[in-house]
Amino acid sequence: MKNVLEKFSNYYIIFLVYALIGWLYEVFLMWFAFEPHKFVNRGVLLGPFLPIYGFGVLLLLICLKKFMSKKHTLESPLYLIISTITIVSFIYITIIEYTTPKIYRVDQLFNNYGIQLILTNIVVIVAIFLLTKINKKIQKIDTTIVLVFLAIWILTTVLEYVSHFAIDKFSGQLLWDYSKDFLNINARVNWDASRNFAIGGTLLLYTIQPLIDKFLKNTKVKTKYIITLIIGIPMLLDFLLHVVLKVI
Repeated sequence: MKNVLEKFSNYYIIFLVYALIGWLYEVFLMWFAFEPHKFVNRGVLLGPFLPIYGFGVLLLLICLKKFMSKKHTLESPLYLIISTITIVSFIYITIIEYTTPKIYRVDQLFNNYGIQLILTNIVVIVAIFLLTKINKKIQKIDTTIVLVFLAIWILTTVLEYVSHFAIDKFSGQLLWDYSKDFLNINARVNWDASRNFAIGGTLLLYTIQPLIDKFLKNTKVKTKYIITLIIGIPMLLDFLLHVVLKVI
């Protein structure tokens, strides 16, 4: 039982850190990037937390922590193909975004650029494969971070889509609308947001998470329980009042 409580506290503290980071990111983004450049409390809670970010990073950790601990090199044809397609497609579509920003749907992209994108990927994959045969050192290049980046991209996109659908369905609120953005899917997800989540998620897992792991390892269990209760109870009341009961 004690181990279960400690594990819960660890997960909850991780959740809190990233829910706060997500709230800060959204608030600063709204302040600096969009008119009228003022404070907007993002999300449905009164407090400075965006739960979707906390749940999102927990999902990433649960799914990817073991994968991140191993080395995945170009020696494997599968990793070579996936990592190459990820990098080439990312660069290719980013160029299209800034040269042809009026492509709103995925089908428009493939109708206009699908063949060129596929051919470009094939050429680069073959070129890298031949290089690995010529130079054995290239085979040892670690592609783990690229594969993690792709996995985060997919997972966060699915999470954002499901979250948007659920919020729309159960509360009737549209917290974001991507209908006029590049490569959006039903206005729920788009290229820019998914790309930013993938970049941000990768940075967080490789920079912030090791610091959190160190903190949790060096902090007494009782202290972690106290942190969980001090922040957990007000957050629960916040959720009940402003989401379930909709007091304000």
